[in-house]
Amino acid sequence: FDPQLESQTRGVVARAAAGVAEARERMADQRAAGSPGTQICTLASDLFETIVLDVYHTIVETFPAETAAFVRREVAVVAHGGFGRREMAPYSDVDVMLLYDRDPEGVVPGIARQLLQDLFDAGLDVGQSVRTVPEAIRLAQRDATVFSTLIESRLIAGPPRLLERLQTRLGLLVDRHRPRLLSQVMEARGEERDRHGRSASLLQPNVKRSPGGLRDLQFVRWLGYLGWGEPTFSGLVMRNVLSAADADALREARSFILGVR
Repeated sequence: FDPQLESQTRGVVARAAAGVAEARERMADQRAAGSPGTQICTLASDLFETIVLDVYHTIVETFPAETAAFVRREVAVVAHGGFGRREMAPYSDVDVMLLYDRDPEGVVPGIARQLLQDLFDAGLDVGQSVRTVPEAIRLAQRDATVFSTLIESRLIAGPPRLLERLQTRLGLLVDRHRPRLLSQVMEARGEERDRHGRSASLLQPNVKRSPGGLRDLQFVRWLGYLGWGEPTFSGLVMRNVLSAADADALREARSFILGVR
């Protein structure tokens, strides 16, 4: 039992819990003031990112100096899914991946467990994974959900080279297996639409997963990435895949549904 470590843990969890409460309060205030959904979700994503990094860096600092330096040099913290897209709602899952090449001391799983526990204790739902680049690619190859969440990943801490390598490998995966990946993504979205019913027939449709919800807007991005290497509406306009008017309509729909959510 290390009293100093215990004090650090209690302190960062209390700080994180206060930050989570403040973030949700600020989102509610901005929504009440009429701020657009996209603006509120970007704010929330940045606030939650600050909380995640505070907890992560506090955990790393509990290790001996040499081990902590190794972690900072060899482990990347990657936001993906809605966190990666900066589309966080007040109670969205915080999707975080610890990406690494090697772990001779076996410290990465322990960091992941502590990070998950501290963030959960602070009031966040966390979708966490611990992977090497080859592991992430193998999972993306056979799981449409993993593949789609990795498309819009972004680095929030650690060495850029790991995420850059993952993104390069993901692009090569698409080049080699485009028809199969396209089929998997379309099938997964079809199953999700069926599970959550037709929006027009529901008193309370799922604004994320029901037909016409956020997932269909994300689906356009995934198809853009699979077909043209472009997961953004503006990129698809530049490639003449979408008209500027259609891209504007999609952005407007996205802001509205994010605001509802």
